[in-house]
Amino acid sequence: MSRTIAAALVIASTCFTSDLPAQPPVISFVQPSAALPGQATDLVVYGGNLAGAASVWTTLAATAKVELTPGIEGNGTKADNVSYRVTLPAEAQVGIYALRVATPGGISSPRLFMIDDLPTVIDNGANKTLQTAQPLTPPVAVDGACEPESYDFYKLTATAGQRISVEVVARRLGSALDPVIRLLDAGGRELAYSDDEGGIGADGRFAYQFAAAGDYYLEIRDIRYQGGASHRYRLRVGDFPLANTPFPLSGQKGTTSKLSVAGPKADGMPPLNVLVPADVPGGRLAVGAKYPQGQGSAALTLFASSALEQVEIEPNDTPETATAITLPFAVNGRFETPKDRDFFEIQAKKGDRYLISGRTRSMGSPADLFLRLYKADGALLVEAEDAGTDDGVINYTFPEDGVYRLMAEDLLRRGGPEFVYRIEFEPYRPGFTLVVDADKFDAPKGGVLVLKVTAARIDYNGPINLAVAGAGDGIQLANNVILEGKPDTQLSITLPPGFDQGLCRTMSIVGTAKIGEADFTAVASTLTPLRTLLNGLPYPPAGLDGSIGLGIGPAFADFFQLAVEPAVVPFVQVVGAGAFTTKATKINGFDDPITLAVEGLPPGVSATVAPIEKGKAEVAIQLAGPGAMAEGDHAFRVVGSAVFQNQPKKVVAAGVLRVVKPFEVTATPAGAVNRGAAQKMKITIARNPAVTAAVSVKFKNVPAGIAVPAEVTIAEGQNEVEIDVTAAADTVVGSTTLTLVATTKVKEKAVTVESLPVNLQVAMP
Repeated sequence: MSRTIAAALVIASTCFTSDLPAQPPVISFVQPSAALPGQATDLVVYGGNLAGAASVWTTLAATAKVELTPGIEGNGTKADNVSYRVTLPAEAQVGIYALRVATPGGISSPRLFMIDDLPTVIDNGANKTLQTAQPLTPPVAVDGACEPESYDFYKLTATAGQRISVEVVARRLGSALDPVIRLLDAGGRELAYSDDEGGIGADGRFAYQFAAAGDYYLEIRDIRYQGGASHRYRLRVGDFPLANTPFPLSGQKGTTSKLSVAGPKADGMPPLNVLVPADVPGGRLAVGAKYPQGQGSAALTLFASSALEQVEIEPNDTPETATAITLPFAVNGRFETPKDRDFFEIQAKKGDRYLISGRTRSMGSPADLFLRLYKADGALLVEAEDAGTDDGVINYTFPEDGVYRLMAEDLLRRGGPEFVYRIEFEPYRPGFTLVVDADKFDAPKGGVLVLKVTAARIDYNGPINLAVAGAGDGIQLANNVILEGKPDTQLSITLPPGFDQGLCRTMSIVGTAKIGEADFTAVASTLTPLRTLLNGLPYPPAGLDGSIGLGIGPAFADFFQLAVEPAVVPFVQVVGAGAFTTKATKINGFDDPITLAVEGLPPGVSATVAPIEKGKAEVAIQLAGPGAMAEGDHAFRVVGSAVFQNQPKKVVAAGVLRVVKPFEVTATPAGAVNRGAAQKMKITIARNPAVTAAVSVKFKNVPAGIAVPAEVTIAEGQNEVEIDVTAAADTVVGSTTLTLVATTKVKEKAVTVESLPVNLQVAMP
């Protein structure tokens, strides 16, 4: 594989179940932990919540093919594992890569695996003593896991003069294992030992040539005697160079670089001619190194540079023999022997400001780079050591025109062919760096995700505009500016409904600003969460930093409902007022405020609205408007808005506004009235609360022969009265009607209403 790019490889699942869990997938490990170049390898991903695995994202080249392994019953439907067939081109380079898996529940964090040209066997689990050691026939690699307070043993049968290389790849795969590897003879005597090795961190390796034929044993354990499912390793046994890096460490993009192989045991390696593509995502290129007749390859990383690459010219270990360099430049060198120092002479102008950046351990070199900048007369100006995971930076403004010298050495004065370095002089620019505090985010389908983006400002205090790259079209952003003088923002990303569940998506957060006359751009780093995820691995593989997984889960569940009570809301004429209650049912643990709005009211009618507060289930809403509205019904709606776990929700409740008179009058006879007799009739006033005054009731359309009071008064505070209705002896027998006319004052205005016709039955005694 000539280049490493982050490619989303979408795979259609063969089966989905209807009750898939909503939890995002988790990858524990991949077995085998490596795929072979030039052929297909079935990698089984173990973990949790993997049912419905629909797609996978990898940092493999686009020429790799990844698909669900065919012929496995239920593959893609199981919660604890899913198998993928990875088919690689023959030119795929040995190295460490990453993958993520997506399901309808979301996306996983990345897990690391290898491309390896050694075939794989699996630790048999019974190899805990020399007597039960698992036999190996090199070239081979073993996938295993160390158990607590235990050892794993492997048996080799060697011939006299046979040479082997042994390497444990554990921490470089993100494992919790801190391995120790030993080679023992048949009597248990130690022949070789390796713990931490320069350039490969906590992992170990050695090369050994057997003097005599016989049986030999490899022993592997954790240095702290810890173990478990997270303490996995890949033990590589073959005849391959123990190499750290290419030399030079970098190659200029668009050119072919001639490289030697730098490492503690790389004798006999011919030079490599590597074509560096013009575009190398992540800036790092995987390069394999193999003996002409060897077994297996060493995995190297070449830095792909846009700058002019130069190489030190020996001897340059004194100021007088310094290698002359023209600014700006990038120079490659190495400390070939212990106590080696390299000097570089540069011409600078007054006011020139440069970043002098070292690159060693991040590229696999064991060198702990120490830089000092001197004036021509030997006066020390500034110095820098690579500390922590940084490779060392000097930020310096030259005070005057003249000659300056840069000295480079290993902090501990070590040396050897693998102690290579690269130093870049880059003109200083104000700007910023960005970080995001997670390697992936899961959001509901069509939902919202919120992530904190933090800026470290470098002589720039203005606004920083944020954008999302790579996820697809239709994304909407809010809070996407880090305001002037501020260190961070809570970026809100609303996903379009067209983003389907189960598809692997990745994105990056890009910040831009206009600084002076120049545009400045930075991609947010995810190194901090990646290092935590990968058990402190200081330099995750290319293509991971800044690549943020975007998982699409099910639509977010409803978390509240609304109702209008009463469903038909009286709005009183003359008074010009009404009221109702909006009630909320809060569910799924939600108890935050709900903001309300009333929409669709008749012209002139307004609502006084307050939110339903936290811990409350309802709120009263008052209506006000013109008192002269005609009777009738008007549909309206109450819209409730709330946010729960960053997810916004709107719920609509329907209601009807009914314009009614201020009061109503009705009459109910106690029964039929007999000729020549009297019967009771109850007169009732249904008042709006605003109507309190006395009501005068008169009758009209009174039938012949029927006698009623000329006027009846229902006193203030009363709602009913009883009267006598009398029928004359000659009143016509049968059904007849009369009407009540009621008058009162509402807001100092006389209001009169009529009842519906009141049915009165006249009967014979």
